[in-house]
Amino acid sequence: MGTDLDKLKLKSFTKYAVIFSFAVIVTLLIWNLNQLLLFKDVSSAEDYDYIVYMDSAKMIIVKNGTTGRIDFTGWNFSQIIHYLLRGDGLKIFLKGGEYSASTDVILKNLKGVKIIGEGAVRTKLKLNGHSLIIRGEHWEDSQNNHIEGITLENGGIIIENSFMTTIENCIFADSDDGIILFNTNSWTECTLIENCYFIDVKRGIVFRTAIGNGTRSYASTEIRRVYFELRREGAIGIHVEPKADFNEGLIQNVRFWMGNTVEKNQTGMLIEGSMLNTLLQDLVFESFAVFPQNICGVVLGKDSDPPIIGQGVAFLGNLTSSISNPYYKWIYGSGGAFKIENMPVSLGFNNVYGKPQEIGQVPHLFLAISPLSLKVQVEGSLSTNETVCVRLRFKFIDDSLSEHLEIIFEETGTKWLSYDDWLSIWPSRTIISSIIVDAKTTAYASNAKVTVSIYGQYS
Repeated sequence: MGTDLDKLKLKSFTKYAVIFSFAVIVTLLIWNLNQLLLFKDVSSAEDYDYIVYMDSAKMIIVKNGTTGRIDFTGWNFSQIIHYLLRGDGLKIFLKGGEYSASTDVILKNLKGVKIIGEGAVRTKLKLNGHSLIIRGEHWEDSQNNHIEGITLENGGIIIENSFMTTIENCIFADSDDGIILFNTNSWTECTLIENCYFIDVKRGIVFRTAIGNGTRSYASTEIRRVYFELRREGAIGIHVEPKADFNEGLIQNVRFWMGNTVEKNQTGMLIEGSMLNTLLQDLVFESFAVFPQNICGVVLGKDSDPPIIGQGVAFLGNLTSSISNPYYKWIYGSGGAFKIENMPVSLGFNNVYGKPQEIGQVPHLFLAISPLSLKVQVEGSLSTNETVCVRLRFKFIDDSLSEHLEIIFEETGTKWLSYDDWLSIWPSRTIISSIIVDAKTTAYASNAKVTVSIYGQYS
């Protein structure tokens, strides 16, 4: 009797164990299938630390990319991101959905953090007037951070005291400022803004006037394949504020659309600070205004340093002015014309050359030889048997000098250099940065005065 009861208990236990094991297996299969469906579009090439997504009830779920487990859930996007941003090198993936921020989202003193959405069309972040802020106490504390694949609505990104920040494949919509670069302590340099679209923003990209211990420098920033659709009155695509230096940078393959919905007070680029040695290449400023009022491609402010106008810069449609230059700033450009007239050259006595004069040097441009014309004048009076010699040399990009050309005056007058003169000192393979001119007389004293004028182009 006891043996039969034991057998019956064993049989019941075995049956229960089999059913339990089967249920566990089915549950695991359903879980794995659910995870596969949820994350089937996540790139397997990137190993994310956290994957953030929303369920059907709009609850935010955070999956640990290392363990595959759900670390936590919640409703407040700002709090969740703040919780995640606890160390350098984190990679966070935002699945498609519409997230909403209740406060600023701050990446403070972090390096190598990536927040990547599932594409700007699918992943939207409503900032509700707040900002996503990449901030360092010093540029050494905030480096190589990366935002990608997100639409940011009613708010923007602030990059403060940071080095080598990348913003790419993002859309900025319905905000006062899209991207702000700001220095409050040290500088913000080598920023890359690429493949972004700004629509219905008051200012697209802003280089702010520094405050506190911030320097002026936003050097080596690159803006590539970026598009601005200006819809508001007073809208500006790119604004370099007073005393901000966006120097040694690049703006390439960028387009500004203006005057479509509003026909007054829109500007592609407002330059009030410095863009010295920043190259504009393949830019299009296009106005759809029928009766434009203050629709300008570029506006140069009183204290501005203009950029270099490179190849492929076009102004299309009805603009009030292509480049508004009320303060007569020197506009640098590839193929741009210039003249330097009646520059005095020191005269050395007793057959010894005087102090050399460097003509035509602009740190970021080089002389084009073919259209170069140079005039030498000797005025005043020469004594009996006095001879004045003016020496010309090319200075090259490596600071080396060409052979010299001497122009002899035995009486006062004017001489223009001929093509044969230029060919005598013509370089073989190098870039000309300037012309060095000096002069001497055979006399111990002289009433002669030497001046040089040059007309040509920069390349």
